Parts: sequence; structure tokens; C-alpha cells
Amino acid sequence: MRIWYILAAAVVYLIAAWFVAKEFYKAAVARGWPQKRNFWLCFLLPLAGYLLVIALPDRGGPALGSFVSTDLPEL
Repeated sequence: MRIWYILAAAVVYLIAAWFVAKEFYKAAVARGWPQKRNFWLCFLLPLAGYLLVIALPDRGGPALGSFVSTDLPEL
């Protein structure tokens, strides 16, 4: 009976890890790093992968244009 609880917990953990890794991958893509290795690092090595994505420098990804406004007055 306990084995089912362990298996259920493992499945829930894997599903949660998948979605968290997917969000960190989206953050990496937004910073201009579209490599799939960022997803797999976050999924297989969570702490190291999260820290790696957090530390990535911004290379001007696709989301950069949404933060830059061209209608600001010049000072």
C-alpha cells in the first residue's frame, strides 16, 4: 500500500518539475538563450538549472522589444 503513495508522490513531483522547468525555459528564451539544454538542466538538476537560468545575461531576446518604448521624450 505504501508503494502507491511513493509512486503517486514521484509522479506529482515529475509533473511539477516539468512545468517549473518549462517556465524557466521560457525565461531563458526571453533573455535570448533558446537552447533546449536550459530546459533539461532545470528538469534534471533543478537547483543548478534554476541558478544557471537566473544568472544568464540578457542577449536581447524576443521579449526585449516589449519593454522598450519609443515614444518617451528625450531628456
